[in-house]
This record gives sequence, structure tokens and C-alpha cells, in this order.
Amino acid sequence: MEGQHISNWRVISASSGVSIRNLFAVIPIWLWLAQALLTSLFSISFFALVAQYANNPDVTVAYVVIGNAVQSVALVSVYAVANIPSIEKHVGTLSALMASPANLFSIFIGMAIFQVLAGFLTVGMSFAYAGLIFGVDLSMVSIPVLALTIIVTSLSMAGLGMMVGCMGLYLRSSMIMANIVTYIGLVLCGVNFPLSYLPEWLHPISYSLPLTYAVEATRMVTEGAGLEEISGLLMTMMTIGVLMFAISYVVFKSFEWIVRKTGKTDSF
Repeated sequence: MEGQHISNWRVISASSGVSIRNLFAVIPIWLWLAQALLTSLFSISFFALVAQYANNPDVTVAYVVIGNAVQSVALVSVYAVANIPSIEKHVGTLSALMASPANLFSIFIGMAIFQVLAGFLTVGMSFAYAGLIFGVDLSMVSIPVLALTIIVTSLSMAGLGMMVGCMGLYLRSSMIMANIVTYIGLVLCGVNFPLSYLPEWLHPISYSLPLTYAVEATRMVTEGAGLEEISGLLMTMMTIGVLMFAISYVVFKSFEWIVRKTGKTDSF
């Protein structure tokens, strides 16, 4: 059993390195950086302008900018992670991966690691935009607490991304589902307006998504809250993330069995 764990860690490490090399063999690093940095800027700018135009005292520019800064890491974690199986199917490498003795789920976890790390860069730049461009007061922020919140957010949202991405093993693409989940997050997780604006029957869905706790915790940190005050939110978010990883493993294995049985590794 211990040897199996070591083997899985080696698979995760190797697939992570290969995925990074493959990415930058196709896309120049400057273009990848431009996309990562400008996408969040334009997204934040759009919603900040909407908030400024609406002039709602409950939904200030700072409120929207912080929400969308957190949403930026969710976008990377969900979109990029969810799209991994679909890409492998599209380029015709899924058959080779499934034929290898390595654990397929471990391979995809390794490929997801870089996307999670990329999310840290995106959200870091988003907070830089918040302070430098949109004038959000970040003077009371504890950098270590904010960093911990971002790390927990990235990992939790990666769990959601893996859960969505499992469908890419069998379906033509998992990106449609990733789009649905992402826009549900924009509406239901308090990114651009308080949850109190939503009908009460939607609240259970809101509180079942890790992004809701991420947005609330981050806003508290920007207001000077310490680790003690947000620990409950972080623990809840982490619990949901672990649960989503567990569900994604079960769903992944089920779809993997179906794909092996039907031979649909190259259908896209």
C-alpha cells in the first residue's frame, strides 16, 4: 500500500511537469501571462463600472472588486481543471493515458496542480488591481491570512473543477458544464451582490458552494479580520472541497469504467 502511495505521488509529480512543458510548447509564456493578467482586469473592470453606474449603497465598487478578485481564482481553478479530460480526448492522447499502468485520476491531479498555482498569480494580480486601479483600501489586510484564504479557495475550487471535469471523460466536452457552474457562482455566491438579495429557497445552494465562503472570508480579511474570525469559514470551505474531491474520484472511476467498456476514448 505504501509503495502504491509513493507511485501515485510520482505520477502526480511527473504529469505536473509534463503538462507545464506541453503548455508552453504550444503557447508562448508571454501570451499565457497576458491572458491570465488581462482577463481578470477586464472582468473586474466591467462589474466595477456596473456597480458605479447602479450607485447602490449595498453594492459599492469595493464590494464588487473584492468579490470578482476572488472569483478570478475560481475561474482558473474550475475552467482549467475541468477542461483537462476534454483536452486529452480532443488531441487523441486519452487512449494512451488509459493504456498506461499509472492511475488516471492521479495523472489528472498532477495536470491540475499548475492550474491551481496559476490561480495564485491571477488572484494576486487581481488584488493589485483592486488597490492600485480601483482604490480599494487594503491597509488593514493581513497578508499571511489573505494568502491562506486564497490557498484554501484554490484547492476547494479545484475540487469542484475535478468534479465537473470528470464528465469530460465521457461527454464531448466538459466546458459547457464548467460555464454553467461558473455563472451559477457569479449569481449565487455573493460575488456582485449580497446573498440577502436572493430568494430564500436559493440559499441552501449558495451555502453548498465553496466560493460563497471564500468571498465572505476574503471580504472580512480586507476589513481587518484575523485568522480566528474566519477559521470557521475556512474549515467549512475546506470540508466542502474535500467532499467534492471525494465525489469527483467516485464519479471519475465510474466514467472511466464506462469509457473503457464502450471504447469511447477518442470520441469528441
